[in-house]
Amino acid sequence: MGFGIVMGLLASASWACANVFIQRASRALGPFRALVWALFSGGLALLPLALVLDHRTAPLAVGSLAGWLIVAALAAVLAYTSMFFAFERGRLSVVVPVMSSWSVIATAISLGVLGETLRRGQLAGAAAVVVGVVMIARFAQRGGGPAEKSTARRSSALGTAALTALGFGVLIPAMDRLAPALGHLGAVSAVLLMDLVLWLPVAAVARLDVRPPSRRAWPLVLAAGAFETLGFVWISLGIARAPVAVVSPFAGLSSAFTVLYAWAVLGERPPRAVLAGAALVCAGVVTLSL
Repeated sequence: MGFGIVMGLLASASWACANVFIQRASRALGPFRALVWALFSGGLALLPLALVLDHRTAPLAVGSLAGWLIVAALAAVLAYTSMFFAFERGRLSVVVPVMSSWSVIATAISLGVLGETLRRGQLAGAAAVVVGVVMIARFAQRGGGPAEKSTARRSSALGTAALTALGFGVLIPAMDRLAPALGHLGAVSAVLLMDLVLWLPVAAVARLDVRPPSRRAWPLVLAAGAFETLGFVWISLGIARAPVAVVSPFAGLSSAFTVLYAWAVLGERPPRAVLAGAALVCAGVVTLSL
């Protein structure tokens, strides 16, 4: 049990660090350019780890596997593209809790599509997340720092954060369906690398800048990809030796860690109602995982 708790906490810390470096890389390079290189480096680095650490429990069924892989890849394109744009435009303490509402969407999909059941505690957690997100959306328009110079920019950050939640809400259940055949880490790596197949033609047609980062920007990009990847490694190690019900709540603390970092280090001071909404979201996410 103790090992699972430690792995869950490490996953949360890794994803909180990823949030910070994704924001910095997006502002240094532009969201799309940072996205492509961060996830390419992370997905590539994950391949050898997947071969060593993963436990595959089902044979490859090409038809079903291809269908879920397409769903997961399209959801990941939406999730990660929106996430990098949200971080480039918004404050961590505002956009991260909104993104965390993906857990409500994933729960709804698990209920409606996968036939799972919902306990009373999870229902309360989902309600807390929804109320918290509504509070953030309602009060985040007040105030703002140098990175958010207009109401339109703040609204754009919230909108892309909501799209991130939708993307991850579909992505997580889809990857759960891929895991028996590909392994937990193998599913993540396959989805990230397949996304490049989708992103690069779009970049070519739209003439988006996907040049390699400058020498100064590479550390930000590699850190973003590495911490995002490490989060999946820790949680995979955790659930291999401890129940998911033990690991998941602690892995869900990344949003709380990110908000605390934004408050203590970045000096972000959103309205109190926004902080209250963020606290509700963080509590609800942990409750949903129990």
